[in-house]
Amino acid sequence: MEIGTINLWDDCKECDTDSQKIDHLAKLVITRKFDNDILNSKDVCKLLDIKSNTLDNYCSQGLIAHHKTQRKRYFYRKDINAYLDKFRVRARY
Repeated sequence: MEIGTINLWDDCKECDTDSQKIDHLAKLVITRKFDNDILNSKDVCKLLDIKSNTLDNYCSQGLIAHHKTQRKRYFYRKDINAYLDKFRVRARY
């Protein structure tokens, strides 16, 4: 089964039963859904535990990708996760 040019079965080599195929497809759908969740500025501030003026600074500096309408900004969850990954500090043992 293909959607566009993406083959949904490429990474499901062990999907022998219908149940395994359904589980595999469900994981793909859930992953895509959460990656494309849309958040507003208030949600992002709460998620990152920052104030709105800090978020304004991050956006103006290009640190966090966003979409802007006349009065509001919107963010994809995947972009917030990318920001978090970019500034992640590894634990030292």
